[in-house]
Amino acid sequence: MELIYAMVEQFLKYIHEEKLFHSSQRILLAVSGGADSMLMLHLFTNAGFPVAVAHCNFGLRGKESDGDEQFVSAYCDQHNLACYVKHFNTEEFALQEGISIEMSARDLRYDWFNELLDQHGYDFLATAHHQDDVIETFLINLSRGSGIKGLSGIQPKSGRIIRPMLFTNRDEILEYCGRMKIDYRSDSSNLDTVYKRNLIRQQILPLLEQVNPAFRRNALKTIGNLHETGQLFQQRMSEIKAFVYSEDDLGAMIHIDKLLTLSPLRTILFELVREFGFQAEQIDDIVSSLTKESGRKFFSDAYRLVKDREYLLISPFGTKPDKVYYIDEDCIKMSFPVHLSVEKLERTRDFRFSTHSNVVDLDLDQLVFPLILRHWHEGEYFQPLGMSGLKKLSDFFIDEKYSIPDKENIWILASGNQVVWIAGKRLDDRYKITSKTKRILRIRLG
Repeated sequence: MELIYAMVEQFLKYIHEEKLFHSSQRILLAVSGGADSMLMLHLFTNAGFPVAVAHCNFGLRGKESDGDEQFVSAYCDQHNLACYVKHFNTEEFALQEGISIEMSARDLRYDWFNELLDQHGYDFLATAHHQDDVIETFLINLSRGSGIKGLSGIQPKSGRIIRPMLFTNRDEILEYCGRMKIDYRSDSSNLDTVYKRNLIRQQILPLLEQVNPAFRRNALKTIGNLHETGQLFQQRMSEIKAFVYSEDDLGAMIHIDKLLTLSPLRTILFELVREFGFQAEQIDDIVSSLTKESGRKFFSDAYRLVKDREYLLISPFGTKPDKVYYIDEDCIKMSFPVHLSVEKLERTRDFRFSTHSNVVDLDLDQLVFPLILRHWHEGEYFQPLGMSGLKKLSDFFIDEKYSIPDKENIWILASGNQVVWIAGKRLDDRYKITSKTKRILRIRLG
């Protein structure tokens, strides 16, 4: 019992010191069924806080994932706790968005958590991040070349997310769970070093502790120092922003002459433009443009930065309405928004593909009508002719060195939700003519 009281006391002390929430507020706990989240649930209930539980089933480990769900649901039933469960098709989402499984799971769960907070009136979401998570995240961000913010670690409170377990670490959690007989589920994927976090946890951290047995303690101290340094930096950036930065209905403006009086220029400029998606690798070129002629342009995924006479002008692009045009199965010609002709052909032994870039030959039986002519969508993907895997359109455009106007003006031919042809540029491999093709649809631009 002393151990239970000691742990609850540390837990309550941390909540009070970090001002995470007050007793009248409603807390939703993210519970996976693992040791860290089950101990968090145990501490909340033993401290007398009214809570509810949210559990995500990402469907990545088959019966093991279902077993986690059943375990958490049974615990909540036994203790009369509200329990929300959500199933996700994580792999399909990752494929659609062109992102990693880890990132997909993160996006899916936090979108759902925010929905629950809004729908049911909870004040905060509590996650079971602990000190080892802080160190692992620090090392991941360090490997990516992150700035102060990325190196400042996971914070106890961020918006509507609280992390009340940051006062302890993984070894202590496992010890407490064992001694207090708290049941939990073990995730077999935590052993798979294909995931960066697992690689750091299992291989890199032990090596660093061989170099210095106090590495974890010192790393946490360094992270804390960086966080405080970051706070000072943000205060200074607020003053700088007020000095050089302004906004209007068209976008943001950075006064060039004022900016040039500041130092360190590169760091300051990056902080001013990073919220618009500009990358650190672009900053040297932008700085170089400051003393050159007007008209130089730089682009992020959603914004363009133009070097004008007095200002750097930042504005969104591609915001015009996405008009859609339909091509019915009996269509033979279209004159707007582009000129094209459509012809149906039977596959014969002497059939020859067109080699003209503005002509595409498609397997008619693979198409769903009406076909759709439209502009591209961010996050969209296709299977380039000759490739076995999928590729994001945005990556294809980068590889082909498309300019922003090129990307904004390109037309996409689609069948349902799938890209068939980047008009005049590249066919999707799934719609090519094969030995099994019987009927052909030939589309000619111009």
